[in-house]
Amino acid sequence: MNTKTDSQYYTVDDDWLASYCAGGLSAAKRFVLNCQVAINPHLSKRVETLETVGGVLLESAKGEPLSDNFMSRIFTQIDTPNAPLAEATYSNEHSSKSQLDGWVPAPLVDFLKRENTPLKWKNIGFGVARIPLLQEGREKLYLLKSKPGLKMPLHSHYGEEWALILQGGYHVGTEGYTRGDVHREDESCTHRPIIDDHGEPCITLVASEGGVKFSNPTLKLMKPILGI
Repeated sequence: MNTKTDSQYYTVDDDWLASYCAGGLSAAKRFVLNCQVAINPHLSKRVETLETVGGVLLESAKGEPLSDNFMSRIFTQIDTPNAPLAEATYSNEHSSKSQLDGWVPAPLVDFLKRENTPLKWKNIGFGVARIPLLQEGREKLYLLKSKPGLKMPLHSHYGEEWALILQGGYHVGTEGYTRGDVHREDESCTHRPIIDDHGEPCITLVASEGGVKFSNPTLKLMKPILGI
């Protein structure tokens, strides 16, 4: 499930963040969090603190005891709104970023330049366009652009899907997701995102383990063509 923090953003649960800090996760999921850290200074601070905790715990495993209130002090530091923010792992003032659109976070700038991948959208119909970035086994990483006001088809997922909003936003039921939020879903949830109608497309960076499971039988047949 998603976690809404006091700083008012969505990210994945702490277990996923701990795995990220330990160098785990698939390439696609790790890239999504790299990009979220780059555009969200509150998450950057949280990740830096978790990495510090991990280092201290490793040291304590060598025989150095921790104080009784160690963990409570750490999480108080994480959740204090006025604590100084750590510098993002990637700066959005990256020197090459000005050559791309403003919604593109620095890690994505680097990826596009390294892989020589242009921001060339492929229309897949229904007001949606896509740019494939990476595939590793069944898991895909891609950009998705949806027109304002679009009601996405009712669907669930084959495995985990993480979507980082880079521009615009959408609603699922009463929950709203905007730039810097990660929306996590899995095969247990059927939902229908509705794109916010504020005049600009919604652009998301998506890591999908097995793709979308459409409820509409016709869309199920079109899944190989849509590529999602």
